[in-house]
Amino acid sequence: MTVALGMNGIGGVFVCADSHVVTQDGLVSSGYKLGGIECGNATFVIANASEDGNAANMVATEILNALAKSSTDRLSIESAIKRTMEAWHSGYSHNKPPSMQFVLGTRVGQQHRALYFCEPPNTVLRKHIEETIAIGVGAQIVEPLLPEVIRGPLLLREALIRAAYLMYRAKKEHVFLKGSETDVLVISQDTGDIHQMTRQEMSEAEAIGPDVDFMLRYCYLGLLGQFPSADQKDFLKSFRKKYLESKKKADVIKFPSLLA
Repeated sequence: MTVALGMNGIGGVFVCADSHVVTQDGLVSSGYKLGGIECGNATFVIANASEDGNAANMVATEILNALAKSSTDRLSIESAIKRTMEAWHSGYSHNKPPSMQFVLGTRVGQQHRALYFCEPPNTVLRKHIEETIAIGVGAQIVEPLLPEVIRGPLLLREALIRAAYLMYRAKKEHVFLKGSETDVLVISQDTGDIHQMTRQEMSEAEAIGPDVDFMLRYCYLGLLGQFPSADQKDFLKSFRKKYLESKKKADVIKFPSLLA
């Protein structure tokens, strides 16, 4: 199991995942765990986290194909996902199937966007559009951070930067995720087109992560590590300097692929 996220921003809904693919015998390689399809007035993107990356990619493709053939009302979408997962799960009558989870982002028409948590054999849970979904082993690291990192609606660029920070933390703190890259698929709110962020764009966004962690530690030092009567003018001066340096780095983060 690795890590994947589903998030919404003002301008689009997106999924992202790390690039480590785990095979059934436990070997880890670099791969791709996202998929997307545009069909009529509907667009779907999906990410997976699994004990068997190849099996999860296969099931994800089958889910997308089933969605492309189904009606686009909520009941039909959920039924198509359940049927696909149940059909795959039923093939393991004598063996335990590998654990896998999916996060699905949808856009039906211009106004209807949604995020779904999915897990075989038949769990399909539609989340509130402003609720971030985290799956895989990295979820245990990401989920405690969500209330502080995601605070209310965000523009798409800012949502991608927050997602990059969450992916950075997951990779930093879980041995299975170290050294992996981040893939992202975005559904444009306006057009329904799918945009793929480059790994370089996400790597540059994740590079601000250590600065964020440093600033948090700096705050702990100032608030909790000083004597009650200590003069903190020097501390505040150096804090401001470091903050402005980090802000400059954040200000230049861009995602040209959103415009492609």
